[in-house]
Amino acid sequence: MTILDKIIEARQGNYCHCVEVSDAYELESIGEGIILEFQSEHSEKEIIEFLESLEVYALDDSKEDEIYNFSFSEYIKETI
Repeated sequence: MTILDKIIEARQGNYCHCVEVSDAYELESIGEGIILEFQSEHSEKEIIEFLESLEVYALDDSKEDEIYNFSFSEYIKETI
Protein backbone atom coordinates (compact mmCIF):
# COMPACT_ATOMS: atom_id res chain seq x y z
CA MET A 1 0.00 0.00 0.00
CA THR A 2 1.38 3.43 -0.89
CA ILE A 3 1.86 6.25 1.60
CA LEU A 4 -0.95 8.18 -0.07
CA ASP A 5 -3.31 5.20 0.19
CA LYS A 6 -2.46 4.74 3.88
CA ILE A 7 -3.16 8.39 4.65
CA ILE A 8 -6.43 8.42 2.73
CA GLU A 9 -7.54 5.23 4.48
CA ALA A 10 -6.55 6.54 7.93
CA ARG A 11 -8.50 9.74 7.33
CA GLN A 12 -11.46 7.89 5.86
CA GLY A 13 -11.18 9.69 2.54
CA ASN A 14 -10.92 13.17 4.06
CA TYR A 15 -7.59 14.20 2.58
CA CYS A 16 -6.41 16.83 0.14
CA HIS A 17 -2.92 16.21 -1.27
CA CYS A 18 -1.70 19.80 -1.04
CA VAL A 19 0.02 22.10 1.43
CA GLU A 20 0.00 25.83 1.97
CA VAL A 21 3.24 27.14 3.44
CA SER A 22 4.79 30.46 4.37
CA ASP A 23 8.43 29.42 3.84
CA ALA A 24 10.74 26.53 2.98
CA TYR A 25 11.21 25.69 6.66
CA GLU A 26 7.58 24.52 6.74
CA LEU A 27 8.31 22.21 3.80
CA GLU A 28 11.28 20.79 5.69
CA SER A 29 9.02 20.18 8.70
CA ILE A 30 6.48 18.39 6.51
CA GLY A 31 9.26 16.24 5.05
CA GLU A 32 10.58 15.43 8.50
CA GLY A 33 7.15 14.37 9.72
CA ILE A 34 6.61 12.06 6.77
CA ILE A 35 10.09 10.55 7.23
CA LEU A 36 9.45 9.87 10.92
CA GLU A 37 6.07 8.32 10.25
CA PHE A 38 6.86 6.20 7.21
CA GLN A 39 10.59 5.42 6.89
CA SER A 40 10.31 2.11 8.72
CA GLU A 41 7.76 0.82 6.18
CA HIS A 42 8.69 2.67 2.98
CA SER A 43 11.79 3.29 0.93
CA GLU A 44 13.47 6.64 0.42
CA LYS A 45 12.17 6.55 -3.15
CA GLU A 46 8.56 6.07 -2.02
CA ILE A 47 8.84 8.93 0.48
CA ILE A 48 10.31 11.23 -2.16
CA GLU A 49 7.60 10.29 -4.67
CA PHE A 50 4.89 11.04 -2.12
CA LEU A 51 6.35 14.42 -1.13
CA GLU A 52 7.21 15.45 -4.70
CA SER A 53 3.59 14.77 -5.71
CA LEU A 54 2.23 17.28 -3.18
CA GLU A 55 0.69 20.41 -4.64
CA VAL A 56 2.47 23.29 -2.89
CA TYR A 57 1.01 26.78 -2.51
CA ALA A 58 2.96 29.76 -1.21
CA LEU A 59 1.14 31.89 1.35
CA ASP A 60 3.85 34.57 1.37
CA ASP A 61 4.45 36.20 -2.01
CA SER A 62 7.86 37.45 -0.92
CA LYS A 63 9.04 33.85 -0.37
CA GLU A 64 7.58 32.26 -3.51
CA ASP A 65 11.00 31.59 -5.08
CA GLU A 66 12.26 29.92 -1.89
CA ILE A 67 9.13 27.80 -1.66
CA TYR A 68 8.75 26.82 -5.31
CA ASN A 69 12.47 26.06 -5.70
CA PHE A 70 12.51 23.76 -2.66
CA SER A 71 13.34 20.17 -3.55
CA PHE A 72 11.92 17.43 -1.36
CA SER A 73 14.21 15.01 -3.19
CA GLU A 74 17.38 16.88 -2.19
CA TYR A 75 16.09 17.42 1.35
CA ILE A 76 15.22 13.75 1.84
CA LYS A 77 18.54 12.53 0.43
CA GLU A 78 20.37 14.78 2.90
CA THR A 79 18.13 13.76 5.81
CA ILE A 80 17.77 9.98 5.50
